[in-house]
Amino acid sequence: MSWITAALLSTFFFALVSVFDKKLLTDCFRSVPAFFFVFGLIQIPIGVGFIITAFATDGIPLSPDILWAIASGLAFATGLPLFFTALRLEEASRAIPVMSLIPVFATLIGVTVLNEHLTSTQWIAVIFIIAGAALISLRSENGRLHLAKGRAFLLLVLASGIIGLAFVVTKLAADAMSIWAVQGISTLVLGIAVLTVVLRPNQTSYLPIFLRDRSTLSLMLLAEGLIAPAAILTLIMALADGPVSLVSAITASRPILVFLLSIALSTPALNMLREPLDRQTLGVKAISIAFTVAGVITLAS
Repeated sequence: MSWITAALLSTFFFALVSVFDKKLLTDCFRSVPAFFFVFGLIQIPIGVGFIITAFATDGIPLSPDILWAIASGLAFATGLPLFFTALRLEEASRAIPVMSLIPVFATLIGVTVLNEHLTSTQWIAVIFIIAGAALISLRSENGRLHLAKGRAFLLLVLASGIIGLAFVVTKLAADAMSIWAVQGISTLVLGIAVLTVVLRPNQTSYLPIFLRDRSTLSLMLLAEGLIAPAAILTLIMALADGPVSLVSAITASRPILVFLLSIALSTPALNMLREPLDRQTLGVKAISIAFTVAGVITLAS
C-alpha cells in the first residue's frame, strides 16, 4: 500500500469515526461519562496490542523518554472528554472544522517551547484556520449573525489546545522510540486515566445495559474498536513512508469528508444525524471549511 493510499484511508476512517461518535453521543449513550467509560475500556486492549507489537519489533527503551509517552496519554485523556462533550452539543460538521485549531495550537507551542519558526505564509495560514473555526460557529437569527452554542465552541477551542499539546509531547516521545511504543503507552495511559476519572458505581451498573443493547454495542465496537485503530494504523503507515507535510495536507481534508457524510446522513432517507440542510447553513459551512482546510494545508507546507 502506498503512503498516499494509507493517508487517504486514514482520513476517511477518522471522518467515519467522527460521524459515528456523534450518533453514539447524541442517541445511544445516556451521558458523556457513560460513553467515555466504555471508550476507556476499549482503549486498554488496544494499547496492550500496540505495546506487544512494539516489543516484537523494535522493543521499548527503558529511559526517561517514556515519560513523554505517558504525558501524551494524560493530555489526550484531558482533551478528549472536552471534545466529546462538545460533540454531543454541536453538529459534527461544525465541531470537526473547529478542531482544525489543533495544528495551530501545536504550532504555537512549537514556536514558543521548541524554538520552531514560521514563515509569513504560515502565519497567514494560522489566521485562515482561526477565521474558518469562528465562521462555522456563527448562526443567523433574526437577520443577525451570532455565536450559537457558545459553550460547545469554547469546549472545542479548549480541547484543541490540550490535544495540540498532546501532539507536541507525542512528537517528543516519537523522537526517542518507535511509533508502536509511543502509541501503545499513550493509549494504555489514556484508557487507565479515563477509567480512573469516570469509574463510578452508576457507570459500572450501566455496563450490563450497554452490553444488552446490541445496536449501540455494535456501533461502538465498529467505531472505536475497529475503525479508529485502523485510522491510527494507516496514519502510521503514511507517516512512515511519506513526507509529513504532504500527509498532513491529505488528512486536512477530514472536515470536507465529515461535511459530506453529515449531509448524506441527514437526508430524509437516512436521517441519522438530523443536521439542517438549508442552503444558507450549507453555504456558511462550505466557506468556513474551505478556510480551515486551505489554512491547514498551507501550514503543513
